[in-house]
Amino acid sequence: MRRRRYGGCVDDGFQPGGRAPAPPPLDLVQDFVNTEIPECARDDIATPDELERWLRGRALLDDDERVDAVAFVAARELRAALRTLALSNTLGAPPVGSVRRSLDAALSGLSLGVAVDEAGRLAPAPAGVGGSRALASLVAIVLEAQASGAWNRLKACRKESCRWLFYDGSRNRSSSWCSMSICGNRVKTAAYRKRRASS
Repeated sequence: MRRRRYGGCVDDGFQPGGRAPAPPPLDLVQDFVNTEIPECARDDIATPDELERWLRGRALLDDDERVDAVAFVAARELRAALRTLALSNTLGAPPVGSVRRSLDAALSGLSLGVAVDEAGRLAPAPAGVGGSRALASLVAIVLEAQASGAWNRLKACRKESCRWLFYDGSRNRSSSWCSMSICGNRVKTAAYRKRRASS
């Protein structure tokens, strides 16, 4: 489900700034990370039941599968890790040091195998069961998007209190804000006021 932003809040609707969502299946990763909106203190998967409904609603979890406590904790760690990786796309610099180690830790409980896809190519295949397999499916999507080059266009808004994931469809891939009219202008106005106050 798409959501529209109004001055830092969100409603069901479109992506901020009139942007198109990421192409399928990368849009699943975008939607997953955007279940948390730091600026609004909103979390759409704040409980295992909510996570289960979210995964099932996107055909990542079968009707008879459940999300246990381990998968719930893993989901929250994975969401934070994917947001960090998307912010690296925005900043144009890969994560280093302790950040990279925390990303590795978030991924350590998820399993991926290798399978031959319909085109006869080797592709990541989610392993495990239930919620863990569903989360591994999201990681597999990221791997395939990195291989195709689409991943570099999935970015986190540069505004620290926002970090909304958006798909940068611009020709030169230079977008830094989920919406220039919302976050971009706010940050630039705050910086301008700070410069005036110090001069």
